[in-house]
Amino acid sequence: MKISIFTLLLSISLSVFAQSAQEEIDQQIWVPFTRAWEANDGEAYNAVHTDDVWRINPGRLLLGDQYKKRNTERMTGQKRDRIIEFTFETRTANGDNAYEVGYYRITDRSEDQPRYFVGRFHVAIKKIDGVWKIAQDWDTDEINGEKINAESLEKRDFIHFQ
Repeated sequence: MKISIFTLLLSISLSVFAQSAQEEIDQQIWVPFTRAWEANDGEAYNAVHTDDVWRINPGRLLLGDQYKKRNTERMTGQKRDRIIEFTFETRTANGDNAYEVGYYRITDRSEDQPRYFVGRFHVAIKKIDGVWKIAQDWDTDEINGEKINAESLEKRDFIHFQ
C-alpha cells in the first residue's frame, strides 16, 4: 500500500514538474521566439538559443556564432507580414533538459496572395543559469521522403505564442 501511494505521489510530482517546465519553456522560448521571428529581430531571435547551438537542416549544419551571424544578417532590414504557429507531438522535460517535437505553420502575407509553409521540427533545450534556451534545432519539410503539407496537418491544433 505504501509503495502504491509513493508511486502515485511521485508520478503526480513528475507530472507537475513537466507541466511547470513546459510553461516556463513556452514563456522563455516560444513566446520570444515567435515575437522575434515575426518581427525579423535577429538579436532577439538569437537570444533564445545557446551560444553553441546546433542548427540542422537536411544537408547543412550551422554551429553557434556561424548560425547566429546568419540570423542577424538574414533578418536585418527584412520586412514581412508573416506569422508562425506551432503544434507539438512530444514535449519531455527532465531536470535542466527538454526535448520537443512538433510542426510549424507559417503564413506569409507579404504578397497579394498568402503563402503557407509547414514543416516538422525537433529541438533539444537546456536550462542555463535558470533560463531555457534552444541548444539544437532541426527541421525538415519531409517525412520519409514525402512532403509535409497543410492538408496533412489540418486536424492539428496550432498555437500562436504571443
